[in-house]
Amino acid sequence: MDKAQILSRLRDLYNTNPFVHLLGIVIDDAGPGWAKSHLTVTPPLLNMDGFLHGGALGTLIDNLCGVAGRTLGRVVLTQNISTSYIRNIPAGAAAHAECRVLHHGRHTMVMSVAAYSDEGKLLCEGVATMFVASVDERFTDLWEEDDVRGQ
Repeated sequence: MDKAQILSRLRDLYNTNPFVHLLGIVIDDAGPGWAKSHLTVTPPLLNMDGFLHGGALGTLIDNLCGVAGRTLGRVVLTQNISTSYIRNIPAGAAAHAECRVLHHGRHTMVMSVAAYSDEGKLLCEGVATMFVASVDERFTDLWEEDDVRGQ
């Protein structure tokens, strides 16, 4: 299966999540053990001061951890995400997130996550520990050996 087909599968799966769909989270790219996504800041996602609500940004990075786990054929659930919020963005801007699996164990995964503004300024960064809940056979053994080795 080529990368475009894998990305299409991931997008189709995550587009069935009503909350992800409500926030407008888009999967931009993924590979074995990593993923990138973004959301555009719309008025419903603003806090009372006119900036992206921290909960929406937190959901962006939390969801991305799920995507990164799925690239390795695992269904993961959040155990803990320790996040430092650095700056914020207004309506019309986009938050771009990146996640990389640091540890892929049988029962947990540890991931680094960060989000950036359109200009590449750091919005937040953190470390997530995820429970490995199950195997998703639809997403196991998808990557070519060179893709996995390049990790």
